[in-house]
Amino acid sequence: MRTPVTTFRDHITVVLHNPQRQINIAATVRAMMNMGISHLRLVTPREYEPELIEHVAHRSADVVERIEVFASLPAALHDITWAIGTTARHRDTPLPPQELRSVAPSVVAKALEGQRIALVFGPEDNGLQQAELDHCQQFVTIATNPEYASLNLAQAVLLVCYELNMTQPPARVDQRIVYPPATVGSIDAFVELLEHALREINFFKSPSAPSKMRSLRSMTHRAQPNAREIMLLTAIAHELISYVKKLRSKASN
Repeated sequence: MRTPVTTFRDHITVVLHNPQRQINIAATVRAMMNMGISHLRLVTPREYEPELIEHVAHRSADVVERIEVFASLPAALHDITWAIGTTARHRDTPLPPQELRSVAPSVVAKALEGQRIALVFGPEDNGLQQAELDHCQQFVTIATNPEYASLNLAQAVLLVCYELNMTQPPARVDQRIVYPPATVGSIDAFVELLEHALREINFFKSPSAPSKMRSLRSMTHRAQPNAREIMLLTAIAHELISYVKKLRSKASN
């Protein structure tokens, strides 16, 4: 039985993908502290000197000590169960981005259930690209002036965290969780193995494998499988690969 969650903020992690400037990392830490969120992950930061962060975010030593740095976005999301990509570009997402305020209650509810939520932000110059957004299950956009939609990185973090703070989560009828949700890492591993299995049976008849795999990944994210279900799907893919290899071995004898 999972221990009751006292605050949803304990299950929120801010992920900055390829941040360009030290000052923006420091300002992000300050914004997070303003909103009571203390988990930050950095993916390939161009500038990062943790000892300088307190010059901008005073009394932030506890948060800075817990900052984690990763070499890739999949690695940063390996244990996350619900990754939310922030974007202003609708064309790059498998599903249209949703207004943050409309989805905030469901995000807070997931955190209160004990799910590990990642709020993913892209680099200051271009934001998250299609390849990064593929690793997210949900996409949100911040209501801004369409003629000048670009936000400073720390401003975007502050606004997203503020909306979550102002949210009243929906009432929960049944708080029992039989199985934990699948992590982003386990879904990535399944999709990779599924592609291997599909290639083994010659499923891809044209050069459209990347787009088909994007669709299958998006379908898996939308289904929100739990850990047991993703293990079952992974086992099926393993068995399919094994069966094809046995058939080939028999045919060659």
